[in-house]
Amino acid sequence: MQEFSKGKPPAGVFFDTDFSAIDAVLAMSILYGLQGKNDCRVAIVSMSRPNLAVAGFADAVERFYKGPAGNFSQVPPIGMRTEGLAGDTSPAFTVPFEKKNADGSTLYKNQVKSEIDTGDPNTLFRNYLEAQYDLNAFWVLGGPATNLASALAFPGMPELIAAKIKYLVVSVGAFPNGPADGRIKGDITAARRVFAEWPTPIVACGREVGAGLLFPGASIDKEFAEQVHDNPVADAYRACHTMPYDAPSWDMAAALYAGRPKEGYFKLSGPGTIVVQDDGRTSFSDSDKGKHQYLILDREQKDRILKTYVELASAKPVPPKRFRPADDAADPQQEQKKPPVDAVKPPDNK
Repeated sequence: MQEFSKGKPPAGVFFDTDFSAIDAVLAMSILYGLQGKNDCRVAIVSMSRPNLAVAGFADAVERFYKGPAGNFSQVPPIGMRTEGLAGDTSPAFTVPFEKKNADGSTLYKNQVKSEIDTGDPNTLFRNYLEAQYDLNAFWVLGGPATNLASALAFPGMPELIAAKIKYLVVSVGAFPNGPADGRIKGDITAARRVFAEWPTPIVACGREVGAGLLFPGASIDKEFAEQVHDNPVADAYRACHTMPYDAPSWDMAAALYAGRPKEGYFKLSGPGTIVVQDDGRTSFSDSDKGKHQYLILDREQKDRILKTYVELASAKPVPPKRFRPADDAADPQQEQKKPPVDAVKPPDNK
């Protein structure tokens, strides 16, 4: 019979992105690598555009790391917005499904055939936030803030976020005052609402941080291959662009800081306020009472960060367990409740 650990679990992670670049997929592998180290527990992955092909691949990555659903192991649906533009579908999200086993069968199974195979983001957010203990979760945003702004408009959600989420890390903008960001421009109204109304502290990981930390593509055919021969993240990376290439690590940097904020990978600005301009630029103003900060790339930590990227992203999936003791040196965290099993999209929300 399975034994259940009774220690304080790591914080739950809510990851929302648009999967517009390969670093979003790598960020998922970073978060699961952190989970394998007991630094966090991935709760929900959601996307801010209605693209079934992308959702299907994200779901396949979830199943690669979590294993088949059953007993205490659950694979929640990918949260997918059903309004707006589907956007481009990179070969990274389709080519891996063409890979075959030795017997000719499909290696990775796409189990997302229609909207009903995904989850309504607000329903998932509410249900899985309620499953967390107070201030025992964090959020990572890697795309337009559409889903998070929608959550702020959902009845009771702002109060629930304030009770459960400790901080939000966003991979958008350029700081302290930089050029316009396409992820901000994708939904300026939503970005403004999140920066103005989000009830917890926000840490921004500007585009300059990820651009200064290029993920080493050579690791795909070295460290990744040494750990797991068939890895959907590695296959997606190969299919995304002509190999070899190194990729900006915007979402990866945000995920790494969010999971390990005390490790000194990055420098941190003082407190202040981030404002979104009409053209998609972000500006930061110092303020002792501000709830916003931004990450600053520490060049002396660059090699350490890139090594950590590869170590975490290439790690073998760790078999899921209900609870495992967290590092005693981490922030005090309470035991996490059992995630709900019914956080699926209602048929009438299609």
